[in-house]
Amino acid sequence: MMQVFNQIKPDDMHHSPRFLDVSLALWHTNGQWLTIERNLNGNFRKYNNNTGEEIAPCCSLEDMLLAFSHWTYEYTRREMLVLDIQGVGDELTDPTVIMGDDQSCNRAEMLFGPDNLGDVAISAFLQKHSCNFCCRRLGLKDLRRHPDSCKNSSEAELMSGKEERDSDGNAM
Repeated sequence: MMQVFNQIKPDDMHHSPRFLDVSLALWHTNGQWLTIERNLNGNFRKYNNNTGEEIAPCCSLEDMLLAFSHWTYEYTRREMLVLDIQGVGDELTDPTVIMGDDQSCNRAEMLFGPDNLGDVAISAFLQKHSCNFCCRRLGLKDLRRHPDSCKNSSEAELMSGKEERDSDGNAM
């Protein structure tokens, strides 16, 4: 998804973050699978976690990375969310893919691993995410102002042609 994001983001969003390439290895002596990636040097930052908590961004890169999580939710039509964004600068590692409980089938299968906290993480993200300049540049709706429109639009409202209005009564 990061490759698509980097292709469609506006030109004034200058950073092009990427996730490190990962190799998969089998540890034969105990039958465990391991992931291996190159070491990151520098100031390691955790931008958000798998429970929806996020840092207070201090630069355009951090704004963009938090907006990326929001974008993944919209891009996948609210079926998945990429959280646990962390790394050094625009080199990222070890993200968590969150999928709603009703989409993950059997929780015992642990689709996307044990860090996939399902609906709990999605709800927490929807409540805690602070939309920023990058969210607006990407055309994303403010999750706090429009929580229901980011989940499922009411078919009745769409059919009736009602316009959504802000607190001042202006059409949005």
